[in-house]
Amino acid sequence: MERLSEAERRIARTMLIKQFGSGTLFLDQLAEARVEERRLTGVGIFVELAVPPIVAPIDRVNATITAVYETTLRSPCDLVGFALFIRDGFLSLLEGYTFCDAIWPDQPLEDWLKIAQVEPVALRVG
Repeated sequence: MERLSEAERRIARTMLIKQFGSGTLFLDQLAEARVEERRLTGVGIFVELAVPPIVAPIDRVNATITAVYETTLRSPCDLVGFALFIRDGFLSLLEGYTFCDAIWPDQPLEDWLKIAQVEPVALRVG
């Protein structure tokens, strides 16, 4: 199994820290997580995660954390969303998605996602 890309790891890390704090044990899971499968959907991506059994579950937590990030692409692809799913205390899935059914870019995230920012952006309405 392959590792998460640097951008995927950074996105998940930022989301976990924002939700649970910098001391969360989910960061230990993230350090050990591997990609079980990566699937493009046309308007997004699913990155199924596998955490080795040597890492303990965290209090059987079930949660979904979401964030929106800016890109270098033109509207409607100038923003993309991510959801990190935690199931039964384990990191389970990182989902990336576009808005307005825009096509998910074929290029690696590092080529078009503004990952230099520390925090995700607030979703603009209107």
